[in-house]
Amino acid sequence: MHRFTIHPFQRFLYAVRLPLTLAVITAAAACIHAAETPWGRIEEAGSAPSRHRFLVERWPADGRIVVPADFPQIVRATMLVDGDRRDLAVEYTEDASQVAILGPANAPASGLVDVETADTTAQCGDGRIALTARTAKVEGSQAKLEEQPGNFRIGFWSNPADVVAWTYQPTRWGAYDLRLAYSSASPPGTEIEVAIGETKLRGRLDSTGSWYRYTTLPLGRVVIPSTQPLAVAVRCLKSAGGAVMNLKAILLEPACEGRPPAQGDDGTILLHGRDATVRGTALRWEPAEKKQTLGFWTKPSDAAEWSFTVQRPGRFDVEVLQGCGRGQGGSEVAIVVDPSQAEAPQSLAFVVEDTGGFQEFRPRTIGRVTLGEGEHLLRVQPQRIAKVAACDIRQIRLLPVQDQP
Repeated sequence: MHRFTIHPFQRFLYAVRLPLTLAVITAAAACIHAAETPWGRIEEAGSAPSRHRFLVERWPADGRIVVPADFPQIVRATMLVDGDRRDLAVEYTEDASQVAILGPANAPASGLVDVETADTTAQCGDGRIALTARTAKVEGSQAKLEEQPGNFRIGFWSNPADVVAWTYQPTRWGAYDLRLAYSSASPPGTEIEVAIGETKLRGRLDSTGSWYRYTTLPLGRVVIPSTQPLAVAVRCLKSAGGAVMNLKAILLEPACEGRPPAQGDDGTILLHGRDATVRGTALRWEPAEKKQTLGFWTKPSDAAEWSFTVQRPGRFDVEVLQGCGRGQGGSEVAIVVDPSQAEAPQSLAFVVEDTGGFQEFRPRTIGRVTLGEGEHLLRVQPQRIAKVAACDIRQIRLLPVQDQP
């Protein structure tokens, strides 16, 4: 069994690069642990389903990153290769005594592998949801749960009429990207459908090369409309082999609620609440006409993020359109630009003003940032919630400074 020890904070900032504000990182540092391995180091933040960072310092010659014994079940592993995030296969021995992540063919000498784990159905603090085989209900005659340490899956799915189902109650409504974690040694061509509420997403399965080699398949975007219990079901529409697949999990990742913001002709960048990606379990985009805001900001761990492209760089004033209920002011909120950069990100902070109502919005200029040409990310997160909720934010505008050279 591997032994975890506290890892130095500065090395954590450099290596993990989690998208948190500096204050939240400081508060979370006490729960960050590290484990040394023959190929490098593992770091994790202790949330469920957990997100781990595998820092590969010496990529094994056979391309296999052997995972320490008793590690939680891996539901997804990814890596940036030539600027693109790629899914990596996860392979088990037949008795599940060893688990390995398979590197890409052109793996660099060292690198960072992002690993998500979940033994049972769980939701992470950043809003990610894993519906795992261990908690699924099988409706049919053949498919059943197979259990091995670190490898729980619905197998023996030889009857295409069998259905795998969950009932899950989300903590917030919103947009999610859905992926299927599976393995298959059947020929390519099996067609499946995932029904989540009224939405149905379809996909075609390729062979992963082995029943013990897993990957994930992106199926599309779904909008969960409410916080009522939600029916989720996986069905086979067409079978191309003797068995449908081994099904490990359905993965839901918070997604952009609208569309990525674009810089206007006058240089202004409008970050509307409908175009944010929510990272949390309570915060949500409220589409009602009288609201049109990010609301339910009751947890300091919840954050909103916007990804955008700057074509005309320069200095920008940051204007926040904020509302707050009577008697609810005083919360402290941080805005961080490009929080995952190795160098110090740009940070601003403001104290929420009582505007007399959460939908009584007032614009506030809270500071100035400098943005270069290219991709950027802006993150908003409360540092302290004074009363019940921090505030509502309808939009943020990045206004080009007129007197810049």
